[in-house]
Amino acid sequence: MLTQKGFEAAGALIAAAKTREIRIATAESCTGGLIAAALTTVPGASAVLERGFVS
Repeated sequence: MLTQKGFEAAGALIAAAKTREIRIATAESCTGGLIAAALTTVPGASAVLERGFVS
């Protein structure tokens, strides 16, 4: 489970990526997609999220 602080960090990361005009990709294993899930809760995240991989 992600804490409020984690969701705030996700929002800050999405905002920084938009400002810098960069794209984000994730590769996860033990987290099972939790990082990508947190990022996608941020409104407008699809503008900077390229893709996510879970193995």
